[in-house]
Amino acid sequence: MASKALSNPLFQYVAKRGYAGALALPAATEAKIQSCVTATNTLVASLENGSPVTRITVAFKAGSRYEPPTETGIAHLLRSAAGLTTGNASSFIIARKLAQAGASVTASGDREFLYYTLETTQANLNGAIECLHNLVSCQEFRPWEISDITPRLKYDIVSLSPQIRAIDLLHKAAYRTGLGNSLFMSPRRIGSFSSESLQHFAQTTVIPSRCAVVVVGDSQEKGLLIAQALQLPCANTEAYCKPTKYFGGEMRKEMGGDLAHVALALPGLEANNPGALALAVAAKALGSGPSTKWGADHSLLSQAIGNIGPFAAAGFNVSYSDGGLFGVVLSAPKDEVCNAVKAVAKLLKNCPLDSNSIAAGKNQLKLQVLTEAENGTALAESLAAQGLYTGSVKSPTALAHAISSISDSDVVGALQKISACKLSMGSVGNLAFVPWVDEL
Repeated sequence: MASKALSNPLFQYVAKRGYAGALALPAATEAKIQSCVTATNTLVASLENGSPVTRITVAFKAGSRYEPPTETGIAHLLRSAAGLTTGNASSFIIARKLAQAGASVTASGDREFLYYTLETTQANLNGAIECLHNLVSCQEFRPWEISDITPRLKYDIVSLSPQIRAIDLLHKAAYRTGLGNSLFMSPRRIGSFSSESLQHFAQTTVIPSRCAVVVVGDSQEKGLLIAQALQLPCANTEAYCKPTKYFGGEMRKEMGGDLAHVALALPGLEANNPGALALAVAAKALGSGPSTKWGADHSLLSQAIGNIGPFAAAGFNVSYSDGGLFGVVLSAPKDEVCNAVKAVAKLLKNCPLDSNSIAAGKNQLKLQVLTEAENGTALAESLAAQGLYTGSVKSPTALAHAISSISDSDVVGALQKISACKLSMGSVGNLAFVPWVDEL
């Protein structure tokens, strides 16, 4: 059978949150978020923004950090198995009904969560919700169907950009297990998971107490009906979850070529820590490339690296339920990467942010938050992640106000908390001149 990995599938399988266009809300309208927790500990949230397209995200704490040590990569397989035959409907029926309704479902995930996101018009909402229920509820994993998605798993791996590979290795170096587990299974493990192993992982993670339902473009009542209609198993055992511990270290993967791609980071702060937002501001203040197309980059990162060959560098901050990473991802010519990496490491350890840089970082972060809010799919998945992280949700406007209220001392204080910690590094490409982390 020919692989369909390069076609435009009805079900999309991605490793990061999917994106789709949405109509912007008129500026005069202030949509309010409603949220509650059901009797089964499922968080339900809704945002009625007047959009003719409704997005529904059903999220679970089923990311790669919950993989048992002997089954690393199984979260990737579960993400890719979305849309296979369940106890309620065959894969053909699910796909057929979604096509007739003009709806689509995206299965995506990160280290913490697995997201199933439905997009459909208001006129076809009820029929599309039935398909979402069939897709999420009573999942069954037939061995012959699992083997059919092998080409998709291989394509996911070979299509990874070197920057994503570097950040993936960075997590492994920093945390080893748990948050250090890769978002993608090793190529050597493709085809090694049994349907029983996948079923067990799903039955301990895809359960009501680890679930959040978010509706963007419809009412809270609709969200409650969706949550109540889900037929999810009640776990007899807890999902594997090892407490996060930051180790620091280095992972390298030699791939040749003319460039080296390096991700350097210090331990960040957890998602419910107020300092995490301050670190997000600091990451933007460090720089993320030119502000105009083909323009010059005058960021702190660019000034620190200096005049070398063509390079790209951007600050980043990721926060999880009990940890995080604050750092820089860098791509540079192999012959000049040594000085660039040393300059970035020095900048991370002694981050000289002034009030102007912090103000610019706050403005850029607010723009990112509000721009992503115009994308209904990204907004629904972001609200679901908020709910699972903290038990509550904030609107994009509230987040923008929270960013505005961050003071210079908050940013400096958050950086001081992590500056003395050990660096972690992940690198791929031509590593002949990439320094080792203990040389930085």
